[in-house]
Amino acid sequence: MSGAGPERARRATRENPAAQSLAEALGALGRIIELGDGLGLGEDLDEAREIVARAGARASLAPGRTVIALAGATGSGKSSLLNALAGAPIARTAVTRPTTTRPLALLPGGRAAGRADGEASALLDWLGVDDRVVAPLAGAVPADAIILDLPDVDSDAPEHRLIAERMAAQVDALVWVLDPEKYADAVLHKDFIAPMAAHAEVTLVVLNQADRLDAASREQVSADLRRLLAREGMTGAAPILASARTGEGIDALRGALERIAQARTASALRLRADARRAATRLSERVGGGGAGAPIDGRRLAEAAFRAAGAEVVASAVRAATIHRGALSVGWPPVRWVRRFRADPLAALHLRGASPSRSSRAGEGPKPIDAVARTSLPEPSPVAVGLLRTEAHRLAADASAHLPGTARDAVLQRMDERAEAIGRELDAAVARADLGMRAPRWWSAASALQWLALVVAIAGGLWLVALWGMRDLLLIVVEPPRWGLVPWPVVLLAGGLASGALLGVIGVAAVRAGAGRRAARARRRLRQATDAVVDSRLIEPLRAERERWDELGAMASDLSQHER
Repeated sequence: MSGAGPERARRATRENPAAQSLAEALGALGRIIELGDGLGLGEDLDEAREIVARAGARASLAPGRTVIALAGATGSGKSSLLNALAGAPIARTAVTRPTTTRPLALLPGGRAAGRADGEASALLDWLGVDDRVVAPLAGAVPADAIILDLPDVDSDAPEHRLIAERMAAQVDALVWVLDPEKYADAVLHKDFIAPMAAHAEVTLVVLNQADRLDAASREQVSADLRRLLAREGMTGAAPILASARTGEGIDALRGALERIAQARTASALRLRADARRAATRLSERVGGGGAGAPIDGRRLAEAAFRAAGAEVVASAVRAATIHRGALSVGWPPVRWVRRFRADPLAALHLRGASPSRSSRAGEGPKPIDAVARTSLPEPSPVAVGLLRTEAHRLAADASAHLPGTARDAVLQRMDERAEAIGRELDAAVARADLGMRAPRWWSAASALQWLALVVAIAGGLWLVALWGMRDLLLIVVEPPRWGLVPWPVVLLAGGLASGALLGVIGVAAVRAGAGRRAARARRRLRQATDAVVDSRLIEPLRAERERWDELGAMASDLSQHER
């Protein structure tokens, strides 16, 4: 097909308010499908997808032609009515059984007949209508219309009924042909007319075989039919009384068909009504949107903090600070004893010396698989259960305003995310900077310790030298004194005493700072676990709820548009 069809369709959209309204409805329906796909609605979106696809195909096929179908039950006289409109017996008729087994297309005659092999043929091919007849008289069928005679909707043959249902869903406008005996048939109204009430703008109702009714019966039947139609949502529908046998009402029906064809809005109105109906059904499933309860994740964050073993790590930071500090500022002769003790953080695979290179500026976080796992003990079943309970509770509160199906989907996905978050929490703890860099005063204190030790050793060596000279060489050397005390003794005793005192003071200072370090590490661990909870649980929950709310609001707005 050439590009003339689509270009004509675009031009018609710009010039036709109904087409513009349809374009807006289809845009909204497309967004609804996009949101629904992300939320896993699956088959619930099939109707919306089919409408969007059908609208795209219909827009490119004979946009200036209007397909109008005659639909009705067995014996209603559809074929006779088609013959009356054509002015010739083009369709087979019968009194006792249906004869229309396949849809029959009646095309305009006269000058319009030349168009039958062009746009109309392509359109009928798309509709699947093979039987086609050109009206023998010009003007019998409006120039821009194609009239279809459909199989009976209540046919005993399932394939005939399926054809009628499919065609009724595809044509631009419908003419329901009723007869005085079956005009109130419950099955016909419940299964066909009532579901199509949303398409009242492109629906006509014909009470055929009106010649069988007397004047009183006409009024009674007409009033009763209007009541039935109003109850089904087709308020204001005025049935056309017609008789294919006498010709009564045929001109009125032809005029109504001509007005529909000339307006060139039936296709857009029909598809817009289809879009509204699909949105209505979806809105019933997902609700109409609206603000839910605020998402307060504090209790969930606390549960995640505990499940991650962060308190164990904070305690290990305190113990590791004391351990490392004692190795730095303790009395050197006894430091070797502490070296046989395991570093509390190293035992957990959490040395905590510095943040990982991956967290520095310009680099993103490492993937979980690239981060060393901690050796923290497995969280208790109580902590794990509390985490999952809080995640479920938060999701339940956030989705309380959603309908049952949507709420169940939100809860299921939240439960799945909470189930899988343990490894990410552990990785966040492994990545956290616990602030375990040695403070500068540790180095200064260690230097003083070693100075005191050197002084003590110097004093001791001095004394050893004096004793050796006296005992071995019989040379007595008097050392200088500080008052009455020899300087070697002063150096030895002073070095040992000052070193021990500095060690006691240093370790006490380390213990005092260990609590502050543990508190700082606890804050950083909380930030790390909070970031995981925010990114893996709270933000997905908030985004999912926003999508449900947007989907519900759009479906509700579209279903109520211009009603």
